[in-house]
Amino acid sequence: MIDHETNLEIGDPDKLPFENGFSLDAIAKLQENVEKRIKYGTATPSGIRQIFDTTHGDENADYVDGISTDITDAAKIHVATIADCFAELIKTKTGKANPTLVVAIDSRHTGPAIADVAIRILLSHGLNIKYPFISPITEIAVYSREASDGFLYISSSHNPRGYNGLKLGLDDGRLLPGSLAIQFIETFQSRLKSLDNTKSMIQKLNSAPPEMVRKVYNEVDKNRKEARQIYAKFSDQIITGVKEADKATDRKKATKEKIQSLKLWIGIDPNGGARQDKEYLESWGFNVLEINSRPREDMKHELAPVTSACEQAKEELLKAQNEGKNIVAFLVYDTDGDRKNVVFPDGKGGAIIPGIQLISVLDIVCCMLDEILKDDGHKEIGTVINDATSSIFTHLGHYLDFTVKIVEVGEANVATGGKMLHEKGVHVPIIGEGSNGSVFNLELLVREPLHTVRTLINFITRPEITKTLLKRLGQENKYDNWHSPEKISGIFVNLLDSLPPSNTTDFFTDEGIRKGGADIPQELLKSTFDEYFESNLWSRISSELKNFFDGKPIAEFVNYEGINELRGKGNRKTGTGGYKIEFYIQTPDGDKKQVGWIWFRLSGTERGIIRKGVSISHWEMSPKAREAVKKAYDSINKILNEALDEVEREALKKPHNTN
Repeated sequence: MIDHETNLEIGDPDKLPFENGFSLDAIAKLQENVEKRIKYGTATPSGIRQIFDTTHGDENADYVDGISTDITDAAKIHVATIADCFAELIKTKTGKANPTLVVAIDSRHTGPAIADVAIRILLSHGLNIKYPFISPITEIAVYSREASDGFLYISSSHNPRGYNGLKLGLDDGRLLPGSLAIQFIETFQSRLKSLDNTKSMIQKLNSAPPEMVRKVYNEVDKNRKEARQIYAKFSDQIITGVKEADKATDRKKATKEKIQSLKLWIGIDPNGGARQDKEYLESWGFNVLEINSRPREDMKHELAPVTSACEQAKEELLKAQNEGKNIVAFLVYDTDGDRKNVVFPDGKGGAIIPGIQLISVLDIVCCMLDEILKDDGHKEIGTVINDATSSIFTHLGHYLDFTVKIVEVGEANVATGGKMLHEKGVHVPIIGEGSNGSVFNLELLVREPLHTVRTLINFITRPEITKTLLKRLGQENKYDNWHSPEKISGIFVNLLDSLPPSNTTDFFTDEGIRKGGADIPQELLKSTFDEYFESNLWSRISSELKNFFDGKPIAEFVNYEGINELRGKGNRKTGTGGYKIEFYIQTPDGDKKQVGWIWFRLSGTERGIIRKGVSISHWEMSPKAREAVKKAYDSINKILNEALDEVEREALKKPHNTN
């Protein structure tokens, strides 16, 4: 069966997943491959990811370059077992005999094959399935919350194209909470080690009635239309900041008129992924320039919206400017549509890619300024960020008067931290992870790129937001009719240039990735770094800080585990969080000001990868301070890289078990 919108194959209801029987030797080999697959890929609360396709087979299931549309027999058992366990979980949580579940995929090659396996297993449990086929995870989160009891979304987010995976959620539209997800992972991985489970999955898959599978596939168009309608309504609420439908419509109409009067263009690059935003952005009055819009067929560059993946969008933006188009931004999405990067015109005929950390800064700052302007009696406003988000928030929190809570990396941790602040009486309009360029709110605890669209629209159409920011930062004299048609294209580079000086590693670049060290137990790596920092590293870093900041440097060890902040060298309980040392300056007048950090951790979504980085910020806003930040960042980043080399060598000399 073919999907008429994408012209991609949905699946074949009549084709059995296991058409041929298994001899005793064959079933034993299959079981061996099923168990072997447990160690490939990753399984965390963020999702279950590995190489499912047949390009290299089960014997070489760790290659990332596969583009087969089929999945291996062992992969079928793997997917079937996850779906089987999830069906049981949904029925237990809802108390329903026949709960409704949304199943959807991004545009990766193996998506339909994985969905076919999952759907057959879910049907065997009596679940009602809504299958809109290719849809962004953000749309599915909203759709499932409004129209079902949970979702099973097939994607591996920003991982290389050979990967795929599953994201699971209940009826609140968010991924399974951490403790439940960990328990679920333990359950399905335990079952994968059972030969009886493998035989059971084969029987269940081959017993699924073709007519029931066909019914699910025949309703793709209906479900996709329903999902898009629900998501569009939710999107209007996000961008207008208004929940009441009539008021949101009125505000959107007025805003649309402002955008149309400026004759603005915006660009989007889904890179062959799941997002389809052209019509929606046009509904706001933008002229839309779209590239790489065909799902799967137009995967033209890296699937993660890294800086290098934005080069094509940058070229198109420059071309649009040369053609006289008043273009304000070009958005580049990842495959499942919950992450993005942005290219901005520089106001001088060129373009910049500021990086995901600064995009998150703009998103949170814009939202905070909106709350400040409302002046509706909130005593305290705040946000939650992860421990790899730019240190600039220390200074922005001071200038704009909002609370900043820091937690361990992970959507679930940020969401839990947001709820905690809210329960303490703090108004929390936005939270996020600058390290992956995402923000969201307590209304829907899923990364949502439309918050950035809201940022673009608000800064473009509401001059009072920009002027309030400049006033709070003592930069009023910088404003020079930025909102006029002639200067509007340069507004975002002007805003970025007005922020406190800050340089932070963009974890969507090679600079933020380190290969190696992953086979060393993380606590061993961290404890070795503890020793090395005090004996060899701090003297070098403190010397650099003295060169660029006026005052006495101070270093503080801190571990963020979940929502907990554990200060002090070696103060680790689970040891799973990122390793972080924060830097402060004791100024001559006695103030203690944070100026940055170093940070690293083993990636939870990509095997063999360590994420690492540096952040340096300044409380002063002067050309001298800006230059100091840049030089300090470059020096300390080089020192960190050299230190990690040495610490890995030292750690490898110590007794350890890599199993």
